Amino acid sequence: MTNRRPGVITATASLVLLVLTGCDGTGPAAAPEPPAEGNVLDAADVLTSAEEQELDALIDGHNGRTDAARVAVLTVEDAGGSIEDYARSVATAWGVGDAGADNGVLVVADTGERELRIETADGVREAFSDDDAAQVIGDVLEPAFADEEYAAGLTEAVGRIYTYAQGQEPVKEPFDWVLLGWVAGGLAVLLGGIMWLFAADSRRRRSIANEELRAAEDADPDLRLTEQQRDAYRKYRYNHRNDDAVSNPALWLPLYLANPALYSGGSGGDTSGSSFNGGGGFSGGGASGSY
Repeated sequence: MTNRRPGVITATASLVLLVLTGCDGTGPAAAPEPPAEGNVLDAADVLTSAEEQELDALIDGHNGRTDAARVAVLTVEDAGGSIEDYARSVATAWGVGDAGADNGVLVVADTGERELRIETADGVREAFSDDDAAQVIGDVLEPAFADEEYAAGLTEAVGRIYTYAQGQEPVKEPFDWVLLGWVAGGLAVLLGGIMWLFAADSRRRRSIANEELRAAEDADPDLRLTEQQRDAYRKYRYNHRNDDAVSNPALWLPLYLANPALYSGGSGGDTSGSSFNGGGGFSGGGASGSY
């Protein structure tokens, strides 16, 4: 006669229970690393490089004009589980918003499950309510993503979020297709000109920084900067152009090592293009949708 061990019976029963109830323990996917530069992470690859840069420049511009909100954008192919839980965990992990202000807003699009989420921190919800977030999703993001107009939808959504956060309402006027055509054409020309000027200025500032790096290394053969430090110096010089900026990499390096945040890509002023400034307060505000 064979005696069955109680432990084996218990383990088998537990396994059967898990299978029958479907409790596989899956949850939201792990939060990805925040974007190395800018405020947009297009992990789902639905934006072109130019569209991503334009969207990031839009956020930078708003952040430089107001501290009412700090918006970040994330597209993924699979959030895993609840998109609300996923968005909240990412917003918290990234520190979207300013520390102590709880003014962060994270826009998440899960292209695999065709789900959308605007996650808002507690400090911004008085001006940009959950109903406002639901309206932005329903009126802007859902129709745009259904038509695969990802860049247009995200651009308009970001603009509306900042408008609401500043206590304003989006302008509602009778629709004029002719006017829309003229405006769209004018904006395309203007935006193209701005992007060309931005690219030209970026190339010129990078050339200046590279020349300063070469001069410093020629003057001091023992000066050895890592590629990460060289990139940080280029960003520093791009954002610091006044006479009081440190323009000698040999003098800049010890300052950078002592305070990387101050002597790298930051502007050093009261306003910053970045939406990742140690924010928090994500207790479940916002809205979700699907397309």
